[in-house]
Amino acid sequence: METPSRSDLLDYLAEANRTGASIPTIAELSEELGISITTLREQLEVARRLGFVSIKPKIGIQPCGFSLTPALMLSLQYGIKVQPELFEAFRDLRKHIEASYWYEAAPLLTSGEVSALGEIVRKAQLKIENQPIEMPEKEHRAFHLAIFQHLENPLAKSVLETFWELNAGNERNYYLDQTYLVTVWNYHQRIVEALAARDFDRGYQALIAHMDLVVQRKKVELSQRFE
Repeated sequence: METPSRSDLLDYLAEANRTGASIPTIAELSEELGISITTLREQLEVARRLGFVSIKPKIGIQPCGFSLTPALMLSLQYGIKVQPELFEAFRDLRKHIEASYWYEAAPLLTSGEVSALGEIVRKAQLKIENQPIEMPEKEHRAFHLAIFQHLENPLAKSVLETFWELNAGNERNYYLDQTYLVTVWNYHQRIVEALAARDFDRGYQALIAHMDLVVQRKKVELSQRFE
């Protein structure tokens, strides 16, 4: 039996996804591709972790629509453990993506969606007022992803989704500070007010100012370490 490249399986899965063809059992697929069952299982597990297929008992192997998010998440989870500073580089990338796509995404939001953003802000502010403080990390993620929900660029959306997934733990570690959180969410309130008024320039300025708060805070933290 020849040893095929991993692309043989990926090509097969991509074709099945495009045409809607069903994927046979592992034994049948092994025979068709000329791959041993052991090797095929290993390759399918990689494909599953990358989000290319789902594998469920009684259902079998199902192709999934493409999303960069699983692969990006897997890669960055490893990369950040090796080089922790990569997270800040990723944060900077996210900042530039949100800034670049603001004027494309913001006008697409409906009045109902803007109202929903306002409700997210209210929930976050209630958490901040609690004693002890509750970190509104879910609200932070939901707020930003909701703004960019209508983006047509799936790669940009995957970067944003991955950032906010990774950022949850980072917020828990660094930002349990009521004064800081109140300031951050005041900017979110300004963004909502600007969106409701269809004043996208004002909303953009609030978005940029609030993202710059993180950079300013990190500079303060860094300087304090050396005092």
